[in-house]
Amino acid sequence: MPQALKIFLVNKAGELSGHFVAASRKACGDRLKGYFEATIRGVARYDTVSIIWDGKASDPVAGDFVCYLLTAPADSIAATKATGDVTLGASGSTLLSLADKAVISEVYLRAIVQGGDPRGNDTTNKEALVANCILHELAHNLLDATTPNVLDVHKVKDGVICRETGDRPLQGTDQPGPADNAAFQAGFTRRAAGVKQYTSGMPG
Repeated sequence: MPQALKIFLVNKAGELSGHFVAASRKACGDRLKGYFEATIRGVARYDTVSIIWDGKASDPVAGDFVCYLLTAPADSIAATKATGDVTLGASGSTLLSLADKAVISEVYLRAIVQGGDPRGNDTTNKEALVANCILHELAHNLLDATTPNVLDVHKVKDGVICRETGDRPLQGTDQPGPADNAAFQAGFTRRAAGVKQYTSGMPG
């Protein structure tokens, strides 16, 4: 029986001092839902997509995703779980917690929404840009955070979201294309049991 693909967005940044209020979160979630609805076409495991804000630690099941929305890299959960030195991404990070045997994905809202400046103006198309950054981190989550890798997210040919972002950051006008969808579809096929998500940062 097909299941719903559930994506839990755990908001630990609040309303970002009025820069990412409920309406913005809904718009972001709706866009992300649309992205994944296109991605799961042809994937037998899933028939619908659900975006769930926060949820509980006991809610995610095999095949679901969890992404933490943090204020800044200083709040990183991934950094506290890393063994050895870790370099966080500018707008988000994904890594495997060896201790928890689970993958942590997180994005940094102030960097995405305000360019990293607490007094900064809102980024153009901020809701779309947050959705794009979440999608990028969830690509890492599915495709190359654990071994064996399905593929290297930063080397997807013709990828719009699945690409190297260091020299050319994601934009709010970007939208996933066929190459991005194919990468996710390959991941869903290869990761038949899903990827264990880090849930200890979710509400109890």
